[in-house]
Amino acid sequence: MLFAQQTPLYSQYFLNQYLYNPALAGYSGVPSAFFLYRKQWVGVNGAPETQVFTLDTKLNNENIGLGLTFFNDVTNIIGRTSGALTGSYKIDLTPNQQLRFGLSFLAIQNRIFFDRIQADDISDPTLLSAVDQRTVFEGNAGLHYTLKKLHVGFASEQLFQNTIQHNNEALFQSLDYTFIRHYYTTLDYTFTASPHVDIKPMVLLRTVQGLPSQADLNLMVNYKQLLWLNMNYRPKIGAGFSIGTQLAEQFVFGYTYEFPTTDLSILGSSTHEFVLGLRLRKSGDSPIAREKGGSIKSLEKQTAIQYEKIDALKQENELVSGQLNETQSQLAAQNEELRLLREIVNGYQEDLSKAIVRLQANPDDTTSNEPGPYYLVVGALRNLDDAKLFQRILKREAGLDTKVTQSASGTWYFVYSQEMTQLENANGLIQELMDSKAKPFIIGVPWIYKWEQR
Repeated sequence: MLFAQQTPLYSQYFLNQYLYNPALAGYSGVPSAFFLYRKQWVGVNGAPETQVFTLDTKLNNENIGLGLTFFNDVTNIIGRTSGALTGSYKIDLTPNQQLRFGLSFLAIQNRIFFDRIQADDISDPTLLSAVDQRTVFEGNAGLHYTLKKLHVGFASEQLFQNTIQHNNEALFQSLDYTFIRHYYTTLDYTFTASPHVDIKPMVLLRTVQGLPSQADLNLMVNYKQLLWLNMNYRPKIGAGFSIGTQLAEQFVFGYTYEFPTTDLSILGSSTHEFVLGLRLRKSGDSPIAREKGGSIKSLEKQTAIQYEKIDALKQENELVSGQLNETQSQLAAQNEELRLLREIVNGYQEDLSKAIVRLQANPDDTTSNEPGPYYLVVGALRNLDDAKLFQRILKREAGLDTKVTQSASGTWYFVYSQEMTQLENANGLIQELMDSKAKPFIIGVPWIYKWEQR
């Protein structure tokens, strides 16, 4: 059973990140086609050689992307040819945040060139011969998160981990080849150094199940989206640089040169990678126009949010206005109650004045031995309902608690705030009332009513 790095290695994935992450199918927003050719470790027999063609686009619905991938890879005695169909979906979390999902389904033809095996005894009967090929179906998946200029991705290849058996039934010979999972984690951030220059550090971490992880460290300088230079380093493996350009805002060309930092450097081996790309932009769909369009969309979303806030404020103002109108209506009704009550009292003011002269006690006569009780009266009315209404007004407007007593003749209902057994504190209590919030609502002036014997 064979276990090793099984998928192709790329250096210029920053031009076409769909190579590693199916979530980025349609990411550029326009139909895009890329061809990549990579020759690794030139001069080393059996070194990897890869050809890849990708085609991806978004649908009219901006949230859905589709992609196709075809690649052929030969490494030593193992060859693979594959075709993949990809679908992706984008979710706008906020105007500045997006989350993408992607799935790819692949048909892989796996070949083992037994005739290329070098052995001391090529006639050894335990060796299989010729070329044996098998086809298997596999799946890839990916996630990608964007926050303004920050990008984080995670993808996995060969999810199903199928096993192929290459055998010679006549000689009872067999070789098992298992597709093991490969994981890719990416992180990059774009810094604006000047109006025309962007600097983007990038990290890609490859993890093959059962093998140590491998990191790609990149630093790319981009001038006006027209020219770029990228420097890459793979610890304990190699280093290199990439240069590229975009012509007429559609055609992309990139070249990578890499050299090993391991024992392979003794052989003087180097790696070359070429990328050709085509982006079928619509009129006004240049990077600058797309940036402006993105800004306009962002402004439109922000404007929509502001309109929603304004609408909410309008509704809140209408609610407050309604409450204010209701309060004003209540105040008007309460003032009308007080006005009508005063009119009622004014209608019998002369009779009330005579009754007060007859019934009131002198608050200055503190030596009187006449038995109480005495009442501090704040209003006198002929109708019990009017007296109760007057009580409610005093409580509502001045917070004054009162009670009602009836005159011995039954003619008057006196609303009083205090009941006393002596007159020595009467003047002080009257003055407190005149200094309180209740003063404007008292009918006439406070006076002392002496309880009458029935």
